[in-house]
Amino acid sequence: MPEQAQRRAFEAQAQEKPTDNNHAYEELRHLIVAPEQEGIASIQDRLDNLEKRTEDVSVVVAEAIQMRRAKGDDLALAAALAPTIQETLRESVRRDPHVLADALFPVMGPAIRKSIAETLRGMLESFNEALEHSLSWRGMKWRIEAFRTGKPFAEIVMMHSLLYRVEQVFLIHRETGLVLNHVVAPSAPAQDADMVAGLLSAIQQFARDSFQSGTTENLGNMTFDELQIRVVSGPNAVIAAAIRGHAPEAYNLAMNETLEDIQRHYSSALAHFTGDPGPFRAAEPQIARLLETQYREKPPEMRRPRAAMIAGAIAALLVLGWAGYSTYLLIEWSRFLSAMRNQPGIVVVSHTRDGRTVHIQGFRDPLSEDPRKLISQAGLDPEQADLQFAPYYSLDDAIVARRATVLLHPPAGVKLTAKDGELIPEGSAPQNWITQLEEKAPWIAGINRLDESHLQNSNLQELNALKNNLESTTLLFPLGRAELEAGQETNLAQAEHSIRDLVAQATPLRQSVTVELVGHTDITGVEASNLPLSRQRADQIRAALLRNGIKSATLLPRGVGTSQPLRDDGTEEGRRLNRSVTFKITLSPLLAAETAGAAPAN
Repeated sequence: MPEQAQRRAFEAQAQEKPTDNNHAYEELRHLIVAPEQEGIASIQDRLDNLEKRTEDVSVVVAEAIQMRRAKGDDLALAAALAPTIQETLRESVRRDPHVLADALFPVMGPAIRKSIAETLRGMLESFNEALEHSLSWRGMKWRIEAFRTGKPFAEIVMMHSLLYRVEQVFLIHRETGLVLNHVVAPSAPAQDADMVAGLLSAIQQFARDSFQSGTTENLGNMTFDELQIRVVSGPNAVIAAAIRGHAPEAYNLAMNETLEDIQRHYSSALAHFTGDPGPFRAAEPQIARLLETQYREKPPEMRRPRAAMIAGAIAALLVLGWAGYSTYLLIEWSRFLSAMRNQPGIVVVSHTRDGRTVHIQGFRDPLSEDPRKLISQAGLDPEQADLQFAPYYSLDDAIVARRATVLLHPPAGVKLTAKDGELIPEGSAPQNWITQLEEKAPWIAGINRLDESHLQNSNLQELNALKNNLESTTLLFPLGRAELEAGQETNLAQAEHSIRDLVAQATPLRQSVTVELVGHTDITGVEASNLPLSRQRADQIRAALLRNGIKSATLLPRGVGTSQPLRDDGTEEGRRLNRSVTFKITLSPLLAAETAGAAPAN
């Protein structure tokens, strides 16, 4: 037994030995290869992960841009970034323009104020020059010269009083001849900048080719009648100034200093210029300082009289303006007072003027227009009016109609007008308002008569509608009989209801109602029997109505036989309709005693 156990243990160890060797090999392999595999997996994960890749780029992008600028390749970097920046700005402005506006506010505000100030300054200088020369003897002579030569007066003034004026300044790239920037003086005529620059380059090249001058020699000054072109050149740029008149030599020094300043600040952009003038827009304030204007000095002894003349002219203009405005107000107030006299309900007795205040006395009906409102509508100041109006009752037709409207409160659809003391209501109104109108109208100030011919009684209209409805009712009977046809009880009940409504509405209107019950027959049979049958049918309907409470005095039965057919007896339907009882209503005014004792039917 011990031997067998030892043998089994040895076999088991022999079987486990290869497994232990494989495990050791895997551990050795893992120690050697695992770090590299983990590094590769980490790199692959960072490349596949967009968020991590973006984070890596964001860490070095600022250093990359600085390194690119340090190498002097700004133009390529600008060209690469320009579309993205432009699209970003465009999208930002589209979403919320206030962000860019707030960012530019500190820059735009001073720039706008400076531009406006310069424009106003130039305008005032031109105005002062024109005013000064217009009010002098010399100015009159210049006007005659302008008329004689056909030139504008401003051009003649400038020709005689201007010492020199720099009208345009060009900043030109020396090698290509393209315009980098261009400024023009206010009110000066402007030419195409690229055309002028091309012309200067062509003249300079012509001079070099024709006179065998060196390539380093540059064009100096040129003179065209009253216009002079001065040119100063630098290593990469040229400044050309268009001057009207004769500028001093000191102006050339200012041009050279400006060119040196531009060469110093824009040396890289000038050296790598590819045709885009954008980077040189910032140089505009520097070249704009070269726009100068200088006038001839005036003799001191001539300044005081001329200033006195100007002051006197201004004073005269102010006096004339005040006089004209006062005359205008006087005319407008006179026109307003004439219009106020035609206003209904307002009587102007007198008016006086005390300085700016107009005193108006008179009478005014409380229902007339407010005088201060009328003054405002005329374009005048109500504060300048002292109104003293005593109250009174106006008899003007418009005010009388307005007074009647306020006191009578007419219903919607009724319009009140007045003419020569007569009140004319128009429209449709109920009886109770008409009664009130008849009672109150004579007591209203300005009303002597009442014309009701254009006024309709809405209750009477309703009464007539009930009358027409009842007269259109037909009660049918069988052939040769005085009892109602089957199913006619409903029509009889409706007729009874209509009679009650008719009597109820007629009583307040002081109208009596008579209901005539007319019996009819068709042509069947002889007239000797048809006439009594028609009367029996009318009596039958009267008896039915009396049983239901209709007063006998209201109902008058009558038989007409075949004398008043409702339809043609040639058809069965016509004969059926002629076997009937119809209603005929008569409305007549009640006497006073009848009105007092009348009561609605029950």
